[in-house]
Amino acid sequence: MLFDCALFDIDGVLVDIRRSYNAAIKKTVEFMLKEIAGRTFRNLVTDQIILKFRQTGGFNNDTDTSYAIMLAMLANLPKNVTQARKWLIEVAENADESGGVSVEKFLASNYDIGKCKSMLAYPAQVKDSMLARVFDELFYGPELFRKQDHLEPKYWAGGRPLIKNDRLAVNKKAMRRLHEMFGGNLAIVSGRSRLAAEYSLKPVMKYFNPDACVFLEDEKREHAKPNPYAIKRAMQAMNAKTAVYAGDSAEDLLMARRAEKELGVKIAFVGIYGNSPQPTKTIAKFRQEGVEAIAKSVDQLPRIIISTQL
Repeated sequence: MLFDCALFDIDGVLVDIRRSYNAAIKKTVEFMLKEIAGRTFRNLVTDQIILKFRQTGGFNNDTDTSYAIMLAMLANLPKNVTQARKWLIEVAENADESGGVSVEKFLASNYDIGKCKSMLAYPAQVKDSMLARVFDELFYGPELFRKQDHLEPKYWAGGRPLIKNDRLAVNKKAMRRLHEMFGGNLAIVSGRSRLAAEYSLKPVMKYFNPDACVFLEDEKREHAKPNPYAIKRAMQAMNAKTAVYAGDSAEDLLMARRAEKELGVKIAFVGIYGNSPQPTKTIAKFRQEGVEAIAKSVDQLPRIIISTQL
């Protein structure tokens, strides 16, 4: 083997999140706008808008994305959905890898956002932030919300928890093959919580080294992607000097490149595009960045490695 281990993001790579995490962003924004601004913008946030924010490299955390969208809407409340979508695209185009900070700077140049920030109270712990709490309640549902946040649901209005819409995007045969190829040196490096990961990856969770997996929702915010902390910790746990990383976003790529530089090791990046709302644009972005390989699914990874395309 040319590489000592394989690392995987979850969202958009091992799991299709378009009807779960993406939906949580959309529903959180809709709920918050109605509660705070008294306005209903149905179907406001599209997958394309979400992708636009993620491509900046600063929005791996979907609650951060919800915050950026809410702040933009409260700072300059458009008249209708069409105007609102154009405005959000403009905001995303002026964001960068610093995420919410860059959005705050862009908005503050033309608007007084102090009151808006106070209303959203973010970033803060779930117990102290309505935005964070609404997001988690919608995504996890009452039962898992209690386990993850140790609170009773406050805004839950019933229905299907959005985490139940997660769809496993890799087959067990491919994961078993990768597990054999790497001698068990497979690890998850994800912005998710361990609880959410184990819930949605139950059929394949046994193939990952539990001591090497890093779940950033459970870590300090300062360790969030694109900080290379998670990759460095995972590789050190497996005593690996080289790695393959399968990711789908700008944050993943930035994190891998920074870890490669700081550790002085080789990390081959495989860009996964099959769960993107705009596959063609995602492929083009990966090509532009010069990633080592591009694949529709993690299912293709064993063949890519064996054929030495990396």
